[in-house]
Amino acid sequence: MIAMPIEKANGGRPPRLLLLSSEFPPGPGGIGIHAYQLARHLSRLGWDVDVLSPQEYVSAAERDAFNRQQPFVITPLPGREAGRGWWAGRLRTVAGAVRARRPDVLLGTGRRALWLAAAVHALTGIPWAAVGHGSEFTGAGRSAALTRRTLGSAATVIAVSDYTAGLIRAAANPRHLVVIPNAADGARFRPGIDAAALRHRWELGNGPVLLTVGQVSERKAQDTVIRALPRVLAHYPNATYIMAGLPKQEAAFGALAAELDVAELVRFAGLVADDELAAVFNLADVFVLMSRRTAAGDVEGYGIVVQEAALCGVPAVVSRDCGLEEAIRDGETGLSAPPDDPAATAAAILSLLDDPDRRRAMGRRAREVALAATWAERVAAYDRELRTLLPAPQSAAGEVS
Repeated sequence: MIAMPIEKANGGRPPRLLLLSSEFPPGPGGIGIHAYQLARHLSRLGWDVDVLSPQEYVSAAERDAFNRQQPFVITPLPGREAGRGWWAGRLRTVAGAVRARRPDVLLGTGRRALWLAAAVHALTGIPWAAVGHGSEFTGAGRSAALTRRTLGSAATVIAVSDYTAGLIRAAANPRHLVVIPNAADGARFRPGIDAAALRHRWELGNGPVLLTVGQVSERKAQDTVIRALPRVLAHYPNATYIMAGLPKQEAAFGALAAELDVAELVRFAGLVADDELAAVFNLADVFVLMSRRTAAGDVEGYGIVVQEAALCGVPAVVSRDCGLEEAIRDGETGLSAPPDDPAATAAAILSLLDDPDRRRAMGRRAREVALAATWAERVAAYDRELRTLLPAPQSAAGEVS
């Protein structure tokens, strides 16, 4: 057992938050982007933040350079690449941080981070809040059951969308459930960023550009867009489809593109450098994300990248029946279509390409809506929720004031 009595916050000391995440920049992933923005803005709002998270898919040098630039402390957690004992090593690192920092509040985000936060709470009594993204609460098996059980000890569960809140309610009975939608970085993502170098690198020509940002995977469903391309190319033979993200399914989706005779107009861009991502969005005429619910229960809880595209003035075509519907205003900032429906996907894309005035107006409106609630506003809501978990200040006599 980790023995560490919690001291009451007094004497003006900033409240201490231990943020446990399943991923963190500079590596890819929406949960990591979300965790980074929480740490960044909560630090600005007066919290003393410590982050513990794996930081995968980047070199140690990239990771350390990124970590040194942050106004909060980041302790990398060992991942599976560390070999046998990686989970025990992760537990030891977290236990050491809790003993050293004596946090007032824990915040867990991502499946394994929820387990860690619940375990620390059980051993120490430190109050904790859980962030729910979506896939943690679906599917079957021991890991799904464990995730659902952990929520019972969380003082607060914060869902990133109404869709995710519905998944949580179906899976568990949290004490206190609130919805704080995701957002994007209004300073970083904007129109007018020069993307000429990327256009040249990827040999895009002057035709329309479709873009998906996210891991090339079954859930992100880039294969649905590839199946839609023959219909799009019949009207726009010089169009190009860019997939930027960890290329896990590149071989399978590349084979599909070859089978459909569209391979020459498909680009697997792989992981894009962080400082180039805003320029990548500025390349696009239409952002497309047709995520599906996989057989394993993997779902799209919101879609931060849709908001990043919106801030760059790019309307989106997204799939229905998931959290992506909440990332657009259908017919106003983007369009929705059924998942796994290439014909409907192509029709939505073509309706925007065929009407440039409508497309540009949607892009402008998408940016206006996204700017109204960026990370600064969303994390202010997290700040209010987390402060309710702080111990009450005590007077000199030891009584609650």
